[in-house]
Amino acid sequence: MRYLNVCFLGLAAVLMLASCSSSSDSTKLGNWIKRADYAGDARYEAVAFVIGDTAYVGTGFGGPNKGAKLSTFYKYDASKDNWSLVASLQDPNNPFKNLGRTGASAFAAGGKGYVSTGFDSSFLSLNDTWCYDPNHNSWSQKANFPGAARYYAVGFAIGDSGYVGTGVTGSSGTITSDFFRYDPINDKWDAITSLKDKRKNAVSFVINDSAYVVSGTGSGSTSAYYMYVYDRSTDTWREKSQIRNATDFSYDDDYTTIARTQAAAFVINNKGYLATGTVQNTWEYDPVSDRWTEKTAFDGTSRTGAVGFSVTGKGFIATGQNSSSGLDDLRQFDPNAENDTNDN
Repeated sequence: MRYLNVCFLGLAAVLMLASCSSSSDSTKLGNWIKRADYAGDARYEAVAFVIGDTAYVGTGFGGPNKGAKLSTFYKYDASKDNWSLVASLQDPNNPFKNLGRTGASAFAAGGKGYVSTGFDSSFLSLNDTWCYDPNHNSWSQKANFPGAARYYAVGFAIGDSGYVGTGVTGSSGTITSDFFRYDPINDKWDAITSLKDKRKNAVSFVINDSAYVVSGTGSGSTSAYYMYVYDRSTDTWREKSQIRNATDFSYDDDYTTIARTQAAAFVINNKGYLATGTVQNTWEYDPVSDRWTEKTAFDGTSRTGAVGFSVTGKGFIATGQNSSSGLDDLRQFDPNAENDTNDN
């Protein structure tokens, strides 16, 4: 039954793409530039984490039959615009066990990458946690995520701690709001304050040690309009500007195309960017003014379930799904350049 639920969710999200186009981008800044295609199988609902100046992308749906739960990982060197294979997500004590998964969460902390939660080839929700060591190109198992096994959660890191929360738990498809912090030094998870509302398929980005959670779907399949920022010093979530026309002021009159699900996000120069998903518009968030500005819409193939990441001060979106097909392309966004369709 879960397989049908997931597939129908993906179909509904993709069908929405056609009706959610951007207004004219002729006066908007921002240029999407095609970079080297992802070297692995086309995929969607993958994860990404960044260690130093290197991005790592893996897991997800894909493969020759388009529906396998993948465990393969590749790293991206932005300076060379090159992808290369690294160790697949694998249990060193049981190399024949399939750890492929989709809808997982990930973060990087203390110079290592972490993958947790998701669901496997049997469509069972997961709570295991795996650590990637780039110095040894190997994976090792860590303490299990302590919340209910889940998928479509968000993950981020602040300092040397990782955070995972929200998502969908168990066969019942319950949407959650709880959050947990991971301490890699002591290999220990602790509960933190829950997000103020329940959601799945949200995205997160971190600016100056503050983590923002935005977009996704709430209870009752409604769009999640509230954005929150997490302050780890006080263990509190604060509400920020809603991503809709929620006030009588003019600043949010055009916010009607920000809300979406299965999106991707990244950070450039202390500003957050939200793109792709069930809407292809690109929006820039300024944490100082707490305001959004629309940029040039993503001009690659429309997609849901892509990954976003930032390396060397540049923002990227890779992989994803259009209709029933996984994608393997990579695009970089320059927020201050004029749109140039010749570099797509």
